[in-house]
Amino acid sequence: MEFYFSLPSTTSIKKFLVWFLFFGNLLGIVVLWLTNSSYYIQNPADGNILIALGRITGLLAEYFILVQLMLIGRVRWLEHLFGFDVLNKIHRWIGYSILSLLLTHPLLLTIGNAQANGVPLLSQFADFLANKKDVLNAFFALLIFIFIVVISIVIVRKKLRYETWYFTHLFTYLAIGLALTHQLGTGDLRSGWGLTYWYVLNFAVFGFVLLYRLIRPLYLFWRHRFFVEHIVEETPDTFSLYISGKNLDRFKFEAGQYANITILARGMWYTHPFSFSSAYNGAFLRFSIKSLGDYTSKIRELKPGTPIIIDGPLGLFVEKRATRDKFLFIAGGIGITPLRAMIESLTAQKKDMVLLCGSRTEKDIAFKDEFELFKQQSPSLTTHHILGTPTEGYESGFIDKEKIVRLVPDFYTREVFLCGPPPMMKIMVGHLNDLGFDAHHIHYEKFSF
Repeated sequence: MEFYFSLPSTTSIKKFLVWFLFFGNLLGIVVLWLTNSSYYIQNPADGNILIALGRITGLLAEYFILVQLMLIGRVRWLEHLFGFDVLNKIHRWIGYSILSLLLTHPLLLTIGNAQANGVPLLSQFADFLANKKDVLNAFFALLIFIFIVVISIVIVRKKLRYETWYFTHLFTYLAIGLALTHQLGTGDLRSGWGLTYWYVLNFAVFGFVLLYRLIRPLYLFWRHRFFVEHIVEETPDTFSLYISGKNLDRFKFEAGQYANITILARGMWYTHPFSFSSAYNGAFLRFSIKSLGDYTSKIRELKPGTPIIIDGPLGLFVEKRATRDKFLFIAGGIGITPLRAMIESLTAQKKDMVLLCGSRTEKDIAFKDEFELFKQQSPSLTTHHILGTPTEGYESGFIDKEKIVRLVPDFYTREVFLCGPPPMMKIMVGHLNDLGFDAHHIHYEKFSF
């Protein structure tokens, strides 16, 4: 019998180290708690065990908040390892656990201390607010966190403006500052190695967030001096933003990736994520943006020379993830943008590609002329535009199982890349699964919060 052994990939090793760091810190927090709350744990009567549990919930709440900061901190190496979708999913579920920990922490401490001191719950709670170090700050921090979680659920469910989501999350930093002043020098963090460890942990995370959310984007802006060169109308509601600057040949990215852009114009200072709609060329960058709200509707009004801060590239939606040499691209609406960049890149490599692109009407087809040019450069590219409105010369209706089988009979031998509205991508994945397609060869990023 022969045995084969292969070394783990660099990516696998990096992921292992990240998880090792996560669980290692979790273990360190438990050891810190067991050491400094040992009296309450060993003498559980008279509310002591509740006090001990209240302490650990506070420590865990702060730790998971720091994890949240790393998940949303645009930490490039972390995002390149796991991808936006995975980090966003973890971020969402940790958010719910943080809320339960934050609510449990003061409740357990209040009940435990009330039992230990023989006083009513309200009296004990009032004493905490009036006399305990920075507890009032922590109380306000708790209210802010509750507000952020609740408003986030409302924003997601009611599809409110991205700017509203962005602005409310800025309060997170205020809440963290208030909570941290309450923790340091109290409970399990009074002194010794535990206090030192907590300082190092917090400032390490704050350092990463400061580096990737502020310093790196400003450095890239200083280095490349990004600005709007000109704007091109692709469809009546989609406009391409051509970006120029210095040393753009040194700003490299892969087709399919995206960047967070901040347009330095009045009323547009919010940072938004957009996919590159052209492959790397060293001469210019291009983002093609559809008017879907107050922010994106102003794109067409931008003047040449407007400075832009670009933070990127980001994303794992790239061709190198493919393990097959033939491709099927399925796009819905403005989801065509990263796929257009990938098709441009693969056209130069003469790859076998099929594009299924769904649009409402003929005038809503973006990059139609560019795809015709790609087809001239590479005869192995086939495009099918499926329109919601019946139009002569085009497929009509929705991209469904029947069209996939009929238009791409060898689809099961191809690598599939999907991009479009989340509901559309969910339906497409369902269609492919129903057709028996191997899920390992389906790639997409939901690109939504």
